[in-house]
Amino acid sequence: MHAPNPLPDSGQVLVVRLSALGDVLFALETVAALHAERPQVAIDFLVEDRFAAILQGHPQIRRVLTLPRRGRRRYPAAIRQLRRVRYDVLLDLSGLLKSALPVALARARLKLGMAPPAAREGSHLVVHRALRLPEPLPHRAERGLLLLRELGLRGERVAPVLPAPTAPPEFWRDLPRPRVVLHPGASAFAAFKRWPVWHHAELARRLVAAGVRVAVSQGPGEAELADRVLEAAPGALRLDGAVHGLLGIAAVYREADCVVAADTGPLHIAAAAGARVVALFGPKDPTLYGPRGVGHTVLFHDVPCRPCRRRRCVTPQCVLGLPVDRVEAAVLDTIAASRAG
Repeated sequence: MHAPNPLPDSGQVLVVRLSALGDVLFALETVAALHAERPQVAIDFLVEDRFAAILQGHPQIRRVLTLPRRGRRRYPAAIRQLRRVRYDVLLDLSGLLKSALPVALARARLKLGMAPPAAREGSHLVVHRALRLPEPLPHRAERGLLLLRELGLRGERVAPVLPAPTAPPEFWRDLPRPRVVLHPGASAFAAFKRWPVWHHAELARRLVAAGVRVAVSQGPGEAELADRVLEAAPGALRLDGAVHGLLGIAAVYREADCVVAADTGPLHIAAAAGARVVALFGPKDPTLYGPRGVGHTVLFHDVPCRPCRRRRCVTPQCVLGLPVDRVEAAVLDTIAASRAG
């Protein structure tokens, strides 16, 4: 621990977490913990433009600063906006090469980040102080809390909040319970984390037959996946992120008895919104990436090679081997717990 505490009671802090969606949501625990201890501190958040919508209007964040994921012409303007404030503390929660340049160019009296292996690609070289985290590495959400403790704060976990979500669609509010949302997609670069779409379709068919109201959510490029699930379950509803927005989808998740998704952003939106989730994990380690909160169930098919850090796999048995019966049982147990609670 370093002393004295470099963070004034009414100071300014920049939190840097550029991506991905789940990690941005995990970083909100750091925001919540900092705000709980130092409510007068002004907190800004630097994020990639594609994830800014989930932070806009956040009650604990003064400004959301964005970097373009694509479009080099917009990058200099974003950096100029970033450099307008001299911060007391910058917290680099990304720890990647793509965050190193904005961290290096930002103006802050103290730039605090993580040492390898939590930080990669040399990103630790641009911060003033790189904290070596305990091994095995803690959950991604816990890492920011450890950085707060390095500042002399308690860094105790506080439940994160989302900006006030929009009201769920009327057709969803009026549906009788139980209600379940299935999200068959996952990010394109890690598509092998997806539970097979035909399994989602069979699960939807069984739930509808049992009288459960089912919705299928989709993100960009996932319409075909949603179509296959909807075709198997007449009466199931479509939730399109492009139509309802991230906060609109969060509102739907919040009013569900259970959300079923792979290790992907919508899973963590659901958990942050307060929904109970059945998380279908494959190659990733849930102790590092699992949903936060209580009432969740994490399922995976254990094989000798998991967890792993691959981006591609020809035969991802860790997800392919997860049977529909097991997921259905977990969903029904979650519905029962939701209704009882």
